Amino acid sequence: MAQNGLTPVSLGRHGHRFWRRFTSFDFARTMADCPVVEAEILQAAATFPITFRKSEHGFYPVAVLSMQSDQPTPFVSAHGKWLATYVPSVLRCAPFRPRLIEPDGDGRDELLVDETAELITDNPEDETFFDKSGQLAPELKKVAAFFRALKKSMKYTTHLCRVLADMGLFGPLTTFQGVEFPSGHFGVTQNALEKIPRAHLSLLTSNGGLRLIHAHQISLTHSIWLTHAHARAHREADGSLTQQTTGVSGFLDALVAAQQKEEAMDHCRQEGHHAFL
Repeated sequence: MAQNGLTPVSLGRHGHRFWRRFTSFDFARTMADCPVVEAEILQAAATFPITFRKSEHGFYPVAVLSMQSDQPTPFVSAHGKWLATYVPSVLRCAPFRPRLIEPDGDGRDELLVDETAELITDNPEDETFFDKSGQLAPELKKVAAFFRALKKSMKYTTHLCRVLADMGLFGPLTTFQGVEFPSGHFGVTQNALEKIPRAHLSLLTSNGGLRLIHAHQISLTHSIWLTHAHARAHREADGSLTQQTTGVSGFLDALVAAQQKEEAMDHCRQEGHHAFL
């Protein structure tokens, strides 16, 4: 059994089993954070606080989904709907997850499956894990290919983090503008960045490290909203807010609708039409 209850996909264990595509983000409700890669850092930073975690293999960036380890994320509704405007790559293929934070191995166990997600079945009408020749079935091959690309991006991301660590830029992140972070988060302060030699700054500009740092620093403002979202959820649970008060879900639904409207307007512009609010 892999860490976090995830199990490597294998012919012996899953050769006669089946899986269903997820229709709910309930599996992410209790996640406090999830890894993100450099290729998606701008989209993720526009939605979530981006901080850094440290494993035995080094630092890596995460999207913070909850500021309180014992509280569910406000980004998943009571009905399992994803409410944020961006879905981190690692969450897009449930019940499967890639092995991202370990050093490169032989690749046989890079595809992990959450057997507790109730998406693993014995129903032949669902998707197969393997074909008759013992190879990954076509749909699962697509998932594996997506995860290989994601793992490649994470490899570069952890390389950037290693460069930042070697420059002494990481430090414990405990608070931001009065908001307390759970233990185990790290960040890069502007003060630390300003103290590095000019040659280091030039390297970070050319290799993407500076973009990663700035995305992280700017994204921390989301921690304030996220803390307010938790407080609102507490008050709603206590019945102290009226039904007429716009809740967190309504606010996030509005953000999604606004983004969809903007995308539709962009499409119209590309077609040479005029769009009006």
